[in-house]
Amino acid sequence: MTDLNKPVRRRTQQSVRDGQKPRRIVVTLHPSGMLGLRLECSRREETIPLEWCYFAAVKARVAQERAEKKAKKP
Repeated sequence: MTDLNKPVRRRTQQSVRDGQKPRRIVVTLHPSGMLGLRLECSRREETIPLEWCYFAAVKARVAQERAEKKAKKP
């Protein structure tokens, strides 16, 4: 695995309708442990700590597993 020493930006296929036209989301991984999200052709970047992203994903998985388990009960 390669260490992250400089910001890495990638344009996703996911788009969001912003006003008139859909624009793709650009994701930036920062070495400081932050995740940046912005719309293509936009300067405003929203950042969130990677720890928050991880814990939100774990909570979503646990909630889904609980819902599936509850649905299986007779």
